[in-house]
Amino acid sequence: MTTDEKVELARRLAEALRVKRSEWQRWANYFRQVRNLDQALRLAEYLSRSPTVRREPKEAARIIHQVIQQRSAELRRLSLDDLAEVFGYVSRELEWLNVTRAGDYEKGSPRHARRESGGRHRSH
Repeated sequence: MTTDEKVELARRLAEALRVKRSEWQRWANYFRQVRNLDQALRLAEYLSRSPTVRREPKEAARIIHQVIQQRSAELRRLSLDDLAEVFGYVSRELEWLNVTRAGDYEKGSPRHARRESGGRHRSH
């Protein structure tokens, strides 16, 4: 698999995941440590059901488990090193998606509207 193909796969995964980069990074780091996709998937599944995990990380774990499980046939064709590389690119793509979403959010904010219009609005 070429680097371009790995980056494209990572982009598709990131689009499907849409979780915080930090939550993805935590899971991907665990995968790199154990070098076992099944074990990493079991961790995500466990975290998604754990009563001790906060709502947002629990939801991120559920999404990670679901997306990686759905694409496991494709991912299992890669070597562990290639898979770790793809997961690194996913992290980068998620960061880009989060920055893009934050920019979209700011575009809709009143502060951004004032900047765009060039005018100043006083609040009463």
